[in-house]
Amino acid sequence: MRAQLERLSLLWPLLLSPWLGAAENTAAVFGMNQTPPSIRAMEGSEFTIECTFNTRNNSTKWFVEWNKTRNNVTAKVNNVIDRIILSGDTEKRSLSLTVKKADVTDSGTYVCQVGSKDGTSPGTGTQVTIDEITHLMVNQTPTSVSDFEGSELTMKCTFKTVNNHSIMYVRWYNYGTEGLKKELVNDSDVITTLHLDNGFAALTLKNANSSNTGTYVCEVGITARNLSGNGTGTQVIIKTHDPMSSYIVPGVLAGTLLFLLVLGILLWRWRQSSKEPLQSRSEAEMNQMETSSPPPADDVTYLNLNFHERDAKAEEDVNIYANVNPHHR
Repeated sequence: MRAQLERLSLLWPLLLSPWLGAAENTAAVFGMNQTPPSIRAMEGSEFTIECTFNTRNNSTKWFVEWNKTRNNVTAKVNNVIDRIILSGDTEKRSLSLTVKKADVTDSGTYVCQVGSKDGTSPGTGTQVTIDEITHLMVNQTPTSVSDFEGSELTMKCTFKTVNNHSIMYVRWYNYGTEGLKKELVNDSDVITTLHLDNGFAALTLKNANSSNTGTYVCEVGITARNLSGNGTGTQVIIKTHDPMSSYIVPGVLAGTLLFLLVLGILLWRWRQSSKEPLQSRSEAEMNQMETSSPPPADDVTYLNLNFHERDAKAEEDVNIYANVNPHHR
């Protein structure tokens, strides 16, 4: 009997060790608070989980970690560049987990844990459910555009995206003037741009011509889910150049230059004439009087002409004076 009691006394430390360990953990960390308790979001969205805790020992070095349980499988959550971000502040006793561009596989129960050399304490957990997108929300701009031949046109398309880019596609179609559907591919005059990470696509027509007139539609789809969506379309009109337009502009330019030249000449002549001295009215009258005064005596020749009637006695002589201005050859 005594021997049995001695053997049982040796087993007590082993039986009590789990309880002692739990007591150490509770003493190390207490007051764990994890929020929110649940999250439901759409694929491609972003969510954040936060944890705060209290401790009695401020000098202890702490470590934190996140675990996710999905389909009864628990795995540690690590940082993933541009997608999963883990951050924490041990001085403020807080930590957070942010998931960007959430995927269906991100669904599960997330639990934060804080620990030290004395043990670890888990949070209450957050149940995350990520639903598959059912609408790609394709948005196409502009609705219409018109330009002349030889111009460059660009159409843009935005949409919802998923992390698995291999199951997504983006196509551009042109419905011509006859309504025939034609898929567009890259060539010298057609350039397509695609950024699945940002949900963006663009189509550029270079050196456009009248045959490019029509309606252009952006189509986005996920092949694995048989899901697709179309933009509202862009109506494109390419106009031909007017042959007379090549003459109108040069003609207007030439006419303007000619008008300016004539105006300059008239202005110059007016300035020249304004520089000549103007005669007063009295001077003009005096000049007129001088021109109308009798000529000097030296320039006058007197002729004595006696006219007598036949068979009659001349009663008097008639003198006629004529002003003769001799001209020398």
